[in-house]
Amino acid sequence: MEYRYFPGRLRFRDPVLRDTDIRNAALEVVRIICPQAEITYKESTASILAIYPEAAVNPDTLKPLLPLLLKIEPKIRFYTPKKKTDILAGIAEIKSQVEKMRK
Repeated sequence: MEYRYFPGRLRFRDPVLRDTDIRNAALEVVRIICPQAEITYKESTASILAIYPEAAVNPDTLKPLLPLLLKIEPKIRFYTPKKKTDILAGIAEIKSQVEKMRK
């Protein structure tokens, strides 16, 4: 998975995002992180782009998510349909962490 971050802009790109369930789970997490984000999905590049006010997201608060992302990254990189359940579980774990951080 390719991640690109600039203040006010976050992009995820990977063919795994063409799977509707995985994409929707990822979009849900992005919406929780920044409800003000304008989020688009581009099928041709399998990418999610979130544009948001810079002040709305402190990058330091996202650092605890890195170990969780790294945990599912190999499954995403070498995706097969058999790994879908594990990927969705990993995204659910990230979502749970994000919800705890928001409280």
